[in-house]
Amino acid sequence: MINIPPIKPGAPVKAEVIADITKSWKVGQILNATTLRGGDSLSSVLIRSGQFTFEAKTPLPLQTGQDIQLLVKALSQNPAGSQPARLPLLSIITPNLLTETLAAPLAETSTLAATKLRQFIAVQQSFSQIQQFSGNLLADKTFADRLPQPLKTLLNNIQSSLQLNTNNITATQLKQQVLNSGVFLESKLHNQSAIQQKADNSLVNDFKFQLLAIKSELSQLMPVNNSPRLISPQQLNQLQTFIKQVANNLTGARITELADKLVLLLPRLSLVQLSTLPGGQKMDTGIPDELQAFSKLLISTLQQQPNARETLQQQLRFRLMLLDLGQQIDQSVSKLTSLQLQPLSREGDSLILLLFNLIFKDSNERFDIDFRIQQETKKTDQAEESWSITLSFHFKTLGKVQSKILLVDNQVSTVFHTEIQSTADKIKHLLPLLESGFKKAGLNVVKLDVDNRLLKDNIFAANQVRLLDENA
Repeated sequence: MINIPPIKPGAPVKAEVIADITKSWKVGQILNATTLRGGDSLSSVLIRSGQFTFEAKTPLPLQTGQDIQLLVKALSQNPAGSQPARLPLLSIITPNLLTETLAAPLAETSTLAATKLRQFIAVQQSFSQIQQFSGNLLADKTFADRLPQPLKTLLNNIQSSLQLNTNNITATQLKQQVLNSGVFLESKLHNQSAIQQKADNSLVNDFKFQLLAIKSELSQLMPVNNSPRLISPQQLNQLQTFIKQVANNLTGARITELADKLVLLLPRLSLVQLSTLPGGQKMDTGIPDELQAFSKLLISTLQQQPNARETLQQQLRFRLMLLDLGQQIDQSVSKLTSLQLQPLSREGDSLILLLFNLIFKDSNERFDIDFRIQQETKKTDQAEESWSITLSFHFKTLGKVQSKILLVDNQVSTVFHTEIQSTADKIKHLLPLLESGFKKAGLNVVKLDVDNRLLKDNIFAANQVRLLDENA
């Protein structure tokens, strides 16, 4: 671990700036960063972490574009009305020391929590995909007939959630869609618990509530599957003993019990092969060594009872479908959790940030629209506050499109950013219609434009602070 000495600033740094930026830091926190301008030892380098860039002397050579990690070793001390008595202390974590750092007793709990959280929100599912999957599932009569009615109702309801009706949607309707987007579920639960009120439509129509309700129904249909897994010798012996016991009477409830045991213990690849394996064939590819003897026993048993084999395969295919549904539900919840957590990074400046997704349906296709509503400035007079709204979407025929809307009182400016020139031309043709809509809403249009370049994050901080320890 190597400490980085900060470069002394050429001009006094305002104490309140440092306090704002480092307010949410914790000792032991690890910051991911990238070198924007590398250099040799003791040379000046530029490092970016998040949306901020800072300059410092590096104690070791860094290459441009190199990913590094910074450990918060100490926080700043900033007595009221004075220069900081001590700047925050950051250290570069070298790759060979990363494992030791994660295991350090003082930082172990917070670091482990952060690592697990990043793993949890890493795999995310677009909401339009879970709606499409639910629709396909209900359209397949073979599977749909096996589903309990409460689950079918939930799958039906989730298909119409978050959908934008572009035909004369009112402000009230749009606001309700935002409230039902899932990012406010915990606030609704808190408010209802405070007044001891039972669940009402505000919860039933909430997208996250619907996802969790489906997950609850799935947990009652089948055992929890945590694939991939390692089956223990004891579990394998129990499974083989069970198959031998029911080999001559593999019907009805015994097939269901066997299917549950297989789903609980076997890797997904083995389940897929079993569910599609024609009679007389062997599972000779992708099967772990410890399962080879078991697979031969199972195949031999099923070959003697063709009807049982077909019934078992149907049940396995049904359970695999439920596993896929459960995985997509978990990934959608992960995305919602990510949208809820990201605004926490702005606690230091107390400005509002709201992230949520809504869905646009075009014929049989659905597309996610990402919304970002951000308070840019906070004033005593609300009429002087500025807000920005960013919409991002990717339609197949239009490519990626982003719309940046700036609003100050009743003054509005909008710029559309595209990646395809033909899309930019189409939007330009429709700008007069948008301008008319803004004016009908009582807004004064300052600017309407189209730029055939996508937005990119500004890598430099708005304030020109040149201390390593301030802007990570």
